[in-house]
Amino acid sequence: MEVVNNTVLSSAGGSVDVALHPLVIMNVSDHCTRARVEQNSPCRVFGALLGVQKGRQVEISNSFELAVDVVNDSAVLDKEYFSAKEEQFKQVFSSLEVLGWYTNGTLPVEDDAKFHEQICSVIESHLLVKLNTTVNTDKLPISVYESLIDIVNGEPKIMFAVASYTLATEEAERIGVDHIARMSMSGLSNNSAVSEQLSSTYGAIKMLHSRIILIVDYLKAVVSGELPVNHEILREVSCLCSRLPVLDSNKFESEFYAQTNDVMLMSYLATITKGCNTASEYIQKVNTLHDHHGVGRRTRGLLF
Repeated sequence: MEVVNNTVLSSAGGSVDVALHPLVIMNVSDHCTRARVEQNSPCRVFGALLGVQKGRQVEISNSFELAVDVVNDSAVLDKEYFSAKEEQFKQVFSSLEVLGWYTNGTLPVEDDAKFHEQICSVIESHLLVKLNTTVNTDKLPISVYESLIDIVNGEPKIMFAVASYTLATEEAERIGVDHIARMSMSGLSNNSAVSEQLSSTYGAIKMLHSRIILIVDYLKAVVSGELPVNHEILREVSCLCSRLPVLDSNKFESEFYAQTNDVMLMSYLATITKGCNTASEYIQKVNTLHDHHGVGRRTRGLLF
């Protein structure tokens, strides 16, 4: 095989068909944007890809960020952080496994091959997703590559072959992507399909509530003698109430409370996870500040 344009891009084609979920693309784009804002300049980011592989079919549905250290202008993987993060995701998404990693840039280069070796030393991985943040195009600036071992100048070398991919979306992802896309174009949160659906649902519930209040007020007025008894209206009210027998059953109460408990549990888990992340960031900052103070004290001790 030949090396294309002094990169580690192989002229061979990939052997797998990749289905890429929009959630992964949004995670990579968000990671690049946050890193660029924090550094005030373009910088490289790294993350792991999670998914399922069945034969030659690969589905990438989630991702998480990786911690790296820069040594001699080369990225060095924090293997302990990688293993801990992988174990946490396995506890929540037991069916997903690490299938590769992502970064930003154009074509694969030597640094990508070196970092790929570090990933493979921890877990078997063969996919690379690259987001090109410098190109201005109407097409999706995402490229998927499959790693392979090739013989270059008589020596084995890690190369990357272009793999074909398609977008695989679920209903929840389509709603979320539509909501984010319309918000980013208009700057408002009330232009997406989900906002329109929620607004119409809210209007219908509000109207139903006002009609129920009207019926209750009429019945109270009849009981108190303020209004005369109208048997036709009372029959319609009785017919309306008889259409809702499910609300009086024990099965409805059990299912209702079970669903309510599930929703509250998910809310509590999200709050706990957010709190743990905040505490972890705080501890890292405290450790960094403590290390800096320790270096300063040692330096003053040497000079004076």
